[in-house]
Amino acid sequence: MTRQTTAPLTHLSLNVTNRFADFFVRNVERGNILLDAPYQRGSVWSESQRMGLVRSWLMGLPIPAVVINDRTSPDWARANPQDREGTGYVYAVIDGKQRILTAVAWFGGELRVPASWFPAKHVATTEDTDDGPHVRFTGLTEVGRRFAENRCVLPCAEGRLASVEQEAEVYLLVNGGGTPQTTTDMANARRVAEGK
Repeated sequence: MTRQTTAPLTHLSLNVTNRFADFFVRNVERGNILLDAPYQRGSVWSESQRMGLVRSWLMGLPIPAVVINDRTSPDWARANPQDREGTGYVYAVIDGKQRILTAVAWFGGELRVPASWFPAKHVATTEDTDDGPHVRFTGLTEVGRRFAENRCVLPCAEGRLASVEQEAEVYLLVNGGGTPQTTTDMANARRVAEGK
């Protein structure tokens, strides 16, 4: 495989912003976001991973950017004449599908987390679990829901790419650049976090 190109690389100029997670939830509910582009994997996060994202939001930890493509751009229309009638999708998710699905589950009341993560005055109803009382977003008070909504922020890099092939190229670059953490790496970090 060669890394040579037939022309100099083109700068893609993705615009980076922060968006509240409910922006993505609303657009999924309206059918504006394509989550299942052909290069995407399915829903693969465990409940524990989803809970970890909610915990990270509540703690104010940096979350990796969601990468989306605006498929309403003139470049997309020129390169995809079959799409002129419109597929109904404004955006395609290039990276961040699991984070968006977690936001949909959390705000939709499908995911519960330990109630101890919230001030008691923000919790209206809990559910008993083997781990103690848990709460869903829908089990928070109105003030608690606003508190959670304001903490759930996703950085977003938005492109105006012309083709699915360009989207897939970005997907490969974003997801193929690092070395995955091993089970041993994570166990070591967990041991240190627990003070052992």
